[in-house]
Amino acid sequence: MLTDTALKALKQKAKAYKVADRDGMYVHVTPTGRKSFRYDYRINGRSRRCARA
Repeated sequence: MLTDTALKALKQKAKAYKVADRDGMYVHVTPTGRKSFRYDYRINGRSRRCARA
């Protein structure tokens, strides 16, 4: 589980990367250092993504 301390410790890298939390939820970190929460799920066999900056 990602905690507040773990989120604050995430630093930018040369390429975008993600850090998984659980059940499809993860944090996406961009090369500029922006962090956004994302959730991947499936409905009727189609992949969907919900994102929140």
